[in-house]
This record gives sequence, C-alpha cells and structure tokens, in this order.
Amino acid sequence: MLWFLHGLLRFLLIVWMIPYAWSKLNLTQMGQLDYSAALTTIGEKSPMGLLWTFMAYSPLIQFLAGLAELVVMLLLVFRRTAWLGGVLGTAALGTVFLLNMTFDVPVKQPALILTIGFLLVAVPELGRVLRFVAGRPVAGTDGVPRLLPWPRVRAVTRWLSPVLGVLVVLLGGVLFWQVQPPRVGSELALPGVYRVVEDPAPPVARLADDTRWQSVAFGQWVYDGPEVPIPSFPVPGEAGLSIRAANGDLVVGNYRPVRDGVVELTLREVTSGAQSMFGEVDRTVELSWEVRPDGRVALRGDGQDLLLESDPELRFLYDRGFSWNVGNEAAVNR
Repeated sequence: MLWFLHGLLRFLLIVWMIPYAWSKLNLTQMGQLDYSAALTTIGEKSPMGLLWTFMAYSPLIQFLAGLAELVVMLLLVFRRTAWLGGVLGTAALGTVFLLNMTFDVPVKQPALILTIGFLLVAVPELGRVLRFVAGRPVAGTDGVPRLLPWPRVRAVTRWLSPVLGVLVVLLGGVLFWQVQPPRVGSELALPGVYRVVEDPAPPVARLADDTRWQSVAFGQWVYDGPEVPIPSFPVPGEAGLSIRAANGDLVVGNYRPVRDGVVELTLREVTSGAQSMFGEVDRTVELSWEVRPDGRVALRGDGQDLLLESDPELRFLYDRGFSWNVGNEAAVNR
C-alpha cells in the first residue's frame, strides 16, 4: 500500500511540474528581456519583478532551470531512479521556495508543498544514500515491491507504466507549447529604446504637471499565442511598451501594427504602488511612425508630434554583450 501511495505521489508531482518545466524551456515563465522594460528603474521594481528581470536577462539560465525540472520529472517516472529525482527535486524546488520567500513571489505555499513532496519520494532510499555518502556499507534492497499479485499483469505494467509516464511528460509539453508558445521577434523596424529629442508642445509651469513624453520603449518580443481573457494581457501580434513622461510618470502597455506605418497602443494607468501584473486598459490610441534616413523615428497622433532618437544609455544593458577580459577595467558594474 505504501508503494502504491509512493507511485501516486510521483505521478502527482510530475503532473504539477509540467507547466513549470516547459514554461522555462520555451522561455515564457520569465520571458526574455524586452526593450519595454528599459524605462523602469530598479527602485520602481517589485522584488518579484527584479527576480523575473534577472532570469529574463539570461535565457540560458532559465532554459537550464527548466531542463533540470524536466530531468527530475523523467527520473520520477522510473522506480529505480525515483529516489534520485526526489533528491534533485528537493534541492531544485527548495531553491525555488527560498527565491519565492526572499523575492516575495506569491506561490510560496505550492513551492513548499512540492519541496516536501520530493523529499517524501526520496525518503525510502534516503538512509541508504546517506550511508553511501558517509562511506559506510550499504545493504542491498529486499527485492522489487509488488503492487499487483498477478505475474502476467506485472509483466505488462512493468513496461507500460514507465512508457505512459514518459508520454505524460512529453505530451504535457506539446500541449503547453500550443497554449503558451514562445514569443517571436518583431519584424518591424520600430522596436528600440528612444529619447524624445523634438516636441513642439510647450512645457507647463509646474514640472509635476508636465505629461509630455520624455522617453519611449517599444518591445521587440511579440506575443504569438491564443487570446487570453485577462485585462491588458497581450493579444496575438502585440509587444510590450513603456512611456516615461517629463514629470517622471511611467505608463506601460502593449502595441501592435494595425496597418503600414500605424501602430495601436493599449495603455494602462500611470504605474503606482502595488499594481497587479495585468490590469484594466486605461486608453487605446493610434500613432503613425516613420523611420527617417538618419535613423530617428517620427511619431504622430493623439496630440503627439515627436521625433525620437535611439538612446544607447537607456539600452546599455541590452547592448553590453559578453567579455572574457579580466581586471578592474573590464568590470563594468554600473
């Protein structure tokens, strides 16, 4: 009976872990670092947003985290390797639990439950593992646990159960990929981080009331999945957007092309306090855009008549790249 519960626990852990692993493998859980995030200062970020930015900056780290979780699931499928999956899963989900606690991610309880679940999977073999690590003699097992008393049935289930387990993991990934496919790069010439260099609108008397656009960031990663009935969640073809006003206000939203040289912006209210990840759209506007021969972008519509210029300082993080150099001169820690 205990081994039946052990097998059931392994199956439940596998099913629970499928979206976590595959969302990291296709880079949709934390996403990829997008130009639209360039105007948010570190002081404006939430702890969770800081963690998500860290993971999004390195797709390789995010992918390897998902790969580790996928390996853990596959190890749980097979009885002989389940203990190793339990040990590795405890370490992996224990780390996730600590990150959730220290970065205030609102899935602390599920991460704790998963950590305990993986630990329980490892418990039957934990004593033998600890003796092995300590260099002490390790006794052999007492034979294969038999859940079913019928030899012919066992001959089939011995192979059928692992095969079905692997299929559950792989088909779960296929289904997840259909529901939440990875974002694709924009084909427009518009994505980038810009500073407004020309604006005919006059300044107002008080800087705190000056809502003229100071900087604009158009994201380069386009949502290409199905429509999701969540307010301000990107619709197919949309990418992220952020606007910094002269008075310091930050407005985020999405944009998408509606015809040649015209984009539609869906904007949320001014960022303030503990706003939810997705909220109601405050307003929708259409703007025409044109890239001039000098690389600057003309943006017009909805009372705006702006000239934008790419700002290398605002996108320094995106353009820095990798260096193998050593020493203080190579340490760009800004």
